[in-house]
Amino acid sequence: MVSLTDMSYMKKIAILLFIITLSVMACTARYKESVPVRGVYHEVKKDVTLWKIAQTYNVDIQELAEINNITDPTIIEVGTIVFIPNAAKILEVEPTVRQQKPPKDSTRISKPAKKGKRKVKEKSKKESVRFERGRFVWPVKGVVSSKFGIQPNGMRFNGIKIVAREGTPVLASANGRVIHSSYLKYYGETIIIKHKNNYSTVYAYLKDRKVNLEDTVKKGEKIALLGKYKKNGKSCLHFEIRRKNKPKNPLFYLPKSKNGKSGRRKK
Repeated sequence: MVSLTDMSYMKKIAILLFIITLSVMACTARYKESVPVRGVYHEVKKDVTLWKIAQTYNVDIQELAEINNITDPTIIEVGTIVFIPNAAKILEVEPTVRQQKPPKDSTRISKPAKKGKRKVKEKSKKESVRFERGRFVWPVKGVVSSKFGIQPNGMRFNGIKIVAREGTPVLASANGRVIHSSYLKYYGETIIIKHKNNYSTVYAYLKDRKVNLEDTVKKGEKIALLGKYKKNGKSCLHFEIRRKNKPKNPLFYLPKSKNGKSGRRKK
């Protein structure tokens, strides 16, 4: 016969298992390597800047640059197709007016200003695209084969893929605390590290995990060995940088390649 004490204990265990199951389900729901994104494709016309496009569509220029892998917003070629996230329709973007100097022999005639109706032109401060290349280090030495952002199939890829040999050491990109170290749906063997300022990094397609849940890790510390990508059997690392769980473009936060490997895109 089961006592009331045993029943109470079993009930507590059942509740605990239920909470753990919900936590795993929530984690799985949050992390997917590719997700569908609503938006439109805008073709860049002459004398149109990325700032003007962002202003017209009321989109954060940082998000626009990252999702389209535009590392230099001052150089955007005519005919470039820019994906505008969350836009419902294509809008007409007015070209930037270039001020021309008047001829030397010309005479400027201006009307006298009316009292109390003085017009002041305010220069709007342009938002700048931010790069924090020293915040994280490359997690593995290899070649970037897939980049962050919109893919040809219309899905947004939430990270980058770095091709390297199976068994290559995988390093922590920054100091932090391990908040996940186990199998994760869509990712396989995965490690997730939480960092300061609401950042986190995701390391997937691992072969051998070297750290456990709640472990503290240092930047550059070996946390795993590289495994294989399930879909094609090739060895590569799926790597993400997130802030407040929102995927960010890793190439905006990792150092530029110095050795021609990590950071070099596969042609």
